Amino acid sequence: MTPGDRRQAAEAASGPLAGVRVLDLTTNVAGPSATMILADLGADTWKVERPDGGDDARAMGPHREAWGAYFVAVNRGKRSIALDLRRPEGRQAVLRLAARCDVLVENFRGGRTRSMGIDEAAVRAVRPDIVYASLTAFGPRGPDHEKPGYDGLLQGRTGIASVTGAPGGPPARAGVSVLDLGSGIWTALGVLAALYERRASGRGRRVDASLYQTGVMWMAYHLLYRQFTGRDPGPQGTRHEAFAPYGDFPTADGPILIGVANDALFARLCAAIERPDWAADPRFATAPARRENRAALESAIADATRRRPSAEWLRRLEEAGVPSAPVQPVGRLLEDPQLAALGQLEELDLGGLRARVPRLPFELSGTPPGIARPPPRLGEHGREILLEAGFGEEEIRALAAGGALRLP
Repeated sequence: MTPGDRRQAAEAASGPLAGVRVLDLTTNVAGPSATMILADLGADTWKVERPDGGDDARAMGPHREAWGAYFVAVNRGKRSIALDLRRPEGRQAVLRLAARCDVLVENFRGGRTRSMGIDEAAVRAVRPDIVYASLTAFGPRGPDHEKPGYDGLLQGRTGIASVTGAPGGPPARAGVSVLDLGSGIWTALGVLAALYERRASGRGRRVDASLYQTGVMWMAYHLLYRQFTGRDPGPQGTRHEAFAPYGDFPTADGPILIGVANDALFARLCAAIERPDWAADPRFATAPARRENRAALESAIADATRRRPSAEWLRRLEEAGVPSAPVQPVGRLLEDPQLAALGQLEELDLGGLRARVPRLPFELSGTPPGIARPPPRLGEHGREILLEAGFGEEEIRALAAGGALRLP
């Protein structure tokens, strides 16, 4: 271990999960995002990757030098070991690693771990109190539990795509991987709950999460909409069925977003756009009336807002106490003064290449979440992980010579 690694390990040891060791058998985005959360909270996370290419996310672009954006986004704070799970000795090595871990997280398709001999029963045989977490596309049972699935496909299956996009337009995928990242959060939350419970019971629990269940959870309001009205909700663009006015409005140099959730805010909006009479107009005076006359109201507001530039409207609305926001491209977000004030972006050193990534979006006094180390190169920490797990040098050489282990 280099001096830099020792420093980073010491920093990680100060997190709330200091002393917890995680075996990460996940790939792509959802599973790695779950184990990244645990790593940022201080868990020593051993990432097992295929020797031939590693985690699929390494190949996901765009790339700068050897680094793929997806991989960097969800794999910081981990140590990498490259083991071939197609070989019996690779699978046996994984079980020996699991015996030294508190948590195992995997996202294989249903039944794959059993056929490979590294399912929950096999792992629990070597570490009875382990927290075993499985993250899949469709969940642990049901007619589709063995099917593969990706974020965009599950956005369609769970109805998210049907309520996303412009009114009257085709279904749309959300512009961020909401189900991958959301499922990672739920998986990490389940692991934390299981670790907490283990402190009292001494028993390891199983955690199951899925993209499908996350999608259903995100659709809770829309499921109730259907049950309460008997109608399927449709895409609303930036609008919201429950509020009016709410969404994007044109200005002289581009759209801004305005959100009005009650009558008092509407009166302030009317004053800001110099139409105080609208607050008493029976078509607009109450929230139900505004929803009923949404088209006329939005058209009238748009006629007013398009006459001045966005900066002036945002200033006026802020002074009036009306919630509003610019529609920022990513480049402008990177320079947002609020982001700078929060200090949420942290710079990673990727071997000479530097990149800023967001830390976990919460603060914790005393033991704040942090980034212990940059994302690993493939197999970078294989030897040290095996030594820490009790392997001898001869065993390590034999694994490498037989092709089950790739060392850098």
